[in-house]
Amino acid sequence: MIKWLGSRFRQINFLTLVLLYLLILAGGIVRSTGSGMGCPDWPKCFGKIIPPTHISELSDNYKDEFVQERKNKNIRLSNYLSFFGFNDLSKRLLEDKSIYEEEDFNVYKTWTEYLNRLLGALVGLSIFLTFLSSISYFKIKNRIFLISLSSLILVLFQAWLGSIVVSTKLMPGVITFHMIVALLIISLMIYTYYLSKKNKYVLDSLLKIKEIKFFLALNLFAMFFQIILGSQVRESIDQVAIVVGENLRHTWIANLGFEFIIHRSFSLFILGINMYLVYLLLSSKNFLKSNYNTVMSILVLIVLEIISGAGMAYFSIPSFLQPLHLLIAFLIFGLLFYLFLLIDFSTQKENF
Repeated sequence: MIKWLGSRFRQINFLTLVLLYLLILAGGIVRSTGSGMGCPDWPKCFGKIIPPTHISELSDNYKDEFVQERKNKNIRLSNYLSFFGFNDLSKRLLEDKSIYEEEDFNVYKTWTEYLNRLLGALVGLSIFLTFLSSISYFKIKNRIFLISLSSLILVLFQAWLGSIVVSTKLMPGVITFHMIVALLIISLMIYTYYLSKKNKYVLDSLLKIKEIKFFLALNLFAMFFQIILGSQVRESIDQVAIVVGENLRHTWIANLGFEFIIHRSFSLFILGINMYLVYLLLSSKNFLKSNYNTVMSILVLIVLEIISGAGMAYFSIPSFLQPLHLLIAFLIFGLLFYLFLLIDFSTQKENF
């Protein structure tokens, strides 16, 4: 079986990437619909493999049951945090009463979160199959095997981190870290996909190679910063929504802090450096023969990202735009990273 999987490594890897991006979209839908606590426990949902469809299926004191379960888990987590020197966070975890305010059962939120978890489980299985299929590369391209193993370890860590997101009731900071790990997993999967291909030396005749590599690296760091900043803005929106309420949704943007202004303004900087990067890449006919669609896709996605961001700012943060905004950001990052690999390894003249 492993031999058969090995011959299908690239297809399995690509399928895993598609599922990962679908999971990003699903996660965005969960956040935009406020379904993050649709299941008050983890890995089950209301203590069941298949969650309830009506409140009558739950006990009268179901809130107390799951609150106590979260308290017990957070006490253990608090001890770990104190051991590693995070005393302030440990104290906050135990004293923040809002963490233990259980929400009313909502069948739509419950099943939105449950379907998100099912997709997450499918992603985990796909990454496991990617790892199994990478075993055939152990002797010829051991980097593929080692990176696939790292991806598997990270996805297990991400699953545990997801349980912490639930037990801390979407505590700000934890969600952002969850996002960082997701970016890292996607990057590793893109890396193994690249290594499994027979890539040509596309930059042999391209001038200003160092400049292109610099602007690609700058773009990657800028997008990483923008995604993390966007996650923090999303966390701020969650807090504002609790204080202001859904009825005053049109005032949410006005109540956001300085991080929103930075996030909004920084998008223009990203547009500028990407336009210049595309200009540099367009100067190489050899490069464009096989990568024109990738280059132009990045530029189009950047414009769509700005439009969706403006749509949220000027139309009271419509729920349907939030997951699309997040998905587009991850797509841009992934395409930039793939181009960086393509150019960086080509200039090193390593034929993978």
